Amino acid sequence: MLVKILIGVAGVLVLFAAVAATRPSAYHVERKLEVAAPADLVFGVLNDLHQFAGVFVLFGSPLEKQDPDMQKTFEGPAAGVGQSFAWSGKEAGTGRMTIEESVPGQKVGVKLEFVKPMASTATCALTLAGTPTGSFVTWSMDGNHNFIGKAAGLFMNMDNMLGTDIEKGLAQLKTVAEGKQVAIAAAAATQADADKAAAEEAAKTATATPGKGKKK
Repeated sequence: MLVKILIGVAGVLVLFAAVAATRPSAYHVERKLEVAAPADLVFGVLNDLHQFAGVFVLFGSPLEKQDPDMQKTFEGPAAGVGQSFAWSGKEAGTGRMTIEESVPGQKVGVKLEFVKPMASTATCALTLAGTPTGSFVTWSMDGNHNFIGKAAGLFMNMDNMLGTDIEKGLAQLKTVAEGKQVAIAAAAATQADADKAAAEEAAKTATATPGKGKKK
């Protein structure tokens, strides 16, 4: 009896492995969102991993907020192609992101390398298009599932799982970019008021100063 049960379990496992192995390895997940900030401003956030790491969402929450003791290392230029950010923490695991493509105001391509809890590699493409009210951001992720990823796909909707993180990342990006735009607009308004007040004061001073009389 026990032998039959073991044989049955083994058969199920073999069948499961065969089905999982036949699933496609490549995946593509994409989400879009409109942001009330110009493309150049949004690009500045995406093109600097010091800022992008703050909007990147992993396992449901922003990467930098998952573990206050997470170790972070930035390497390469201050922004753009070649800049990298490595992290290591109990909650966020271990990984690295590197900017591989940067087209000012249009696109940023980021390579993601996850080491722990599961090794995998993916590419994020963040493209921008200007709109009358700001910009339209498209965030996509492409990669290949290993066997574990294929097996997990039998029980979970991977598009929903990864897409939810991207949606949250876009929401974080929207908050950061629009906050910067509001600050810029406020600073411009303050400067305009100061310039206007200075001009009015100069006009008053000129009016109050008596003109020189003509020589006879």
